[in-house]
Amino acid sequence: MGFKKINGKEQDRINVEMIDPVIMPGVTRTAVAPITISPSGLSCDAELFLGPDDTTKVVTSGRKAFTSTGAAQPVRLPVTMPTAGGAAYHVFIDVFVNSYRLLAYKATEDVIVPSGKIDPIIWE
Repeated sequence: MGFKKINGKEQDRINVEMIDPVIMPGVTRTAVAPITISPSGLSCDAELFLGPDDTTKVVTSGRKAFTSTGAAQPVRLPVTMPTAGGAAYHVFIDVFVNSYRLLAYKATEDVIVPSGKIDPIIWE
């Protein structure tokens, strides 16, 4: 399965459901993605990354290797949240088979990395 090119760009990513998490800056969390690749025995890699679009990787799990089983299997993708908070980041997952990108997904919700401050207190 390849991606069709429209006007020189690959087709849109497929959406995957996700709860809208709020995660503190600099915290490491692990996303567990149930991934099915058939047939079994193929050399695969999965990468989760956060960013404003699918070409800008603000943070990434890096490619995590696994061997296909032909059934859904949990693939663990740890990522450390950006240290600069105050933003919502799109979540993308790419799955590669023998270095060829087979799947490209975008989560339906964003990861929110909050920030805040308190200005000088004024007593009245």
